[in-house]
Amino acid sequence: MPLAAGTKLGSYEIVAPLGAGGMGEVYRARDTQLKREVALKVLPEGFAQDPDRLARFQREAELLATLNHPNVAAVYGLEKTGNVTAIVLELVEGETLADLIASRADGSGLPLDEARPIARQIVEALEAAHEKGVIHRDLKPGNIKITPDGKVKVLDFGLAKLVDVGSPDGSPNTAALSPTLSVHGTFAGTILGTAAYMSPEQARGRPVDRRTDIWAFGCVLYEMLTGRQAFDTGDTVSDAIAAILKTDVDWAALPADVPDQIRLLLKRCLEKDRATRIGDIGTVRFLLTETIAPSSAGSATPVAAAVVPAWRRALPWTVAGVACAAATTLLIQLAPWRAAPPARATRVSVEIGADASLSLNIISGSTAILSPDGSLLAFVAQKSAGDVPRIYVRHLDQLQASPLAATEDAASPFFSPDGQWIAFFANGKLKKISVTGGGAVTLCDVPTGRGGTWADDGTIIYSPANTPGVSLMRVSAAGGKPDRLTTLEQGEITQRFPQILPGGKAVLFMSHSTTGGYEDANLVVQALPSGPRKVIVRGGYNGRYVSSGHLLYLHGGTLFAVPFDLNRLELAGQPVPVVEGVASGPGGGAQFATSSNGTLVYEPGEANGGDEPGIQWMDRDGKTMTMRSTPANWSDIMFAPDGRRLALDILDGTVAHVWVYEWARDTLSRLTLDAAIAYKPVWTPDGRRIAFASQRDGGFNLYWQRAD
Repeated sequence: MPLAAGTKLGSYEIVAPLGAGGMGEVYRARDTQLKREVALKVLPEGFAQDPDRLARFQREAELLATLNHPNVAAVYGLEKTGNVTAIVLELVEGETLADLIASRADGSGLPLDEARPIARQIVEALEAAHEKGVIHRDLKPGNIKITPDGKVKVLDFGLAKLVDVGSPDGSPNTAALSPTLSVHGTFAGTILGTAAYMSPEQARGRPVDRRTDIWAFGCVLYEMLTGRQAFDTGDTVSDAIAAILKTDVDWAALPADVPDQIRLLLKRCLEKDRATRIGDIGTVRFLLTETIAPSSAGSATPVAAAVVPAWRRALPWTVAGVACAAATTLLIQLAPWRAAPPARATRVSVEIGADASLSLNIISGSTAILSPDGSLLAFVAQKSAGDVPRIYVRHLDQLQASPLAATEDAASPFFSPDGQWIAFFANGKLKKISVTGGGAVTLCDVPTGRGGTWADDGTIIYSPANTPGVSLMRVSAAGGKPDRLTTLEQGEITQRFPQILPGGKAVLFMSHSTTGGYEDANLVVQALPSGPRKVIVRGGYNGRYVSSGHLLYLHGGTLFAVPFDLNRLELAGQPVPVVEGVASGPGGGAQFATSSNGTLVYEPGEANGGDEPGIQWMDRDGKTMTMRSTPANWSDIMFAPDGRRLALDILDGTVAHVWVYEWARDTLSRLTLDAAIAYKPVWTPDGRRIAFASQRDGGFNLYWQRAD
């Protein structure tokens, strides 16, 4: 029931209604104790009558109250009087951004000089919230106010989560599509207005993270510049969701004076696959505030692009039917980053020089690498999809590459400092081989290597396995017993892809709290031999220091470069996107490498570190359909002899277990209940048992148990 003017809620006196939304009614009220006006959002009765839900709401509101930023409308607290519960908010005067855009009589957008400062303040508000772990979830022009003195205030941070803290039956609140409306409007119009800014993962009902806010910001910025929504939402919520999931943005609608870097920013904000979307709002802030000089071809990228190789990703069971064309190698000079005088960036397309294709195994690390002096290319390739991969080497002043014997099943190669040796992982071992050929030398046992680096002092630092609880190890380049180099900190379960920094006084590596989803990993520097460590990049992976004085790292399929102070072991500037579309794998491995002469080689492709796919069924005619649509970090899928069940292992973020899936009934049952890792299931011929690998007795061994 609406509250009349003069109604008292504790120390607050209702002045007038402001609007209504999924959160309930919104009122202008007067704080009789502090003598100020506030906004009260009176919550639906379902909240006040559910103690558990209200308690969770209280905890979330306490988190929101910690936000203290000039561009964020503040949360003052909760007021409970009888059966009425209200959240007390800062009352922001002025018009909304939606009103400002609509006020343009000709329907055009805001001039760039007017839109940019508004966008920058929105980004600063989002950045402050994200640092506190708060996601807006409902960013739109109607939730952005511009005060009479020109300051931007973003309203209703996190309230979309508050309204959806859980219904008594565990289902989300049906009004949560737009819980934060603070102006008058019909309920249907409210939902439709919010749906226009929903990210694809929201539209699919999947969990959201800060990249959802980045998508919504892209929609808002596009609307500011064009005067129209990024997606044609139609007349129903279904139309809006279909547009978001299926249609592309009309980039031609952007005014001609919008610079390339803003176009690039919008494109990366509005990537439907959040794994390739900009992952950190700080990157958005940089692209809004800094000017990147365009290349001669008109690109906003500060280094030359390169020719795309014919490498393509394929489902494991269809690889045999894929014709792998000869891959090309991409060479890019990083000299344009140097202070003065900048050398001209060059583009060189180079055939790999072998009747083979680059290996499709991009889990362990880079497939193609350059010698320190940039004269020799080494790469892992295979004659055909079913052939054993091996290392090839090619001098760049020659046309042909030569395979190195004794390098079968090689992965993640890396050069010695003098460029005369190549170390690699193969068949549970760390090995090395001369670039001129000969026998491979085994250095030590390594179950499943995840990157290595060869130091000037004749030692090799490496990550030994892809399982949780693994830190970096060190072994002599002549072979011997490995020593533990680093330890795991609280919440850290894996360290991967190390690089010894010039001078040998510190090591750079990737750190993460899970063994998947490396878009949220950290890049860490630790002083050697046992000095302090520090996180230098959050939300990046596969970091590499290069001779130009920059740190390269991957995020969302884009290679970024940021100035790095080698003496202080800290960043010395803001990151800049360098190359889009760099391939990476689900293990955090990235397909790029550098040489000391300023050359970069990379393999174009897609990031593969975000949401894992569901299970697809392909019939004999090549048609596919979804067998199990629920995403999971699954692998090693095997049909039972009767064809009615599947065995597979699923990684839950920390450890893998074997599961059995009955596809006809769509039921998934966990088979291995031991706490230790279990994976690579294989059915017995009669289908009664499943054999698998496990560490339950301390070391890897084979086990089996009944399939039921």
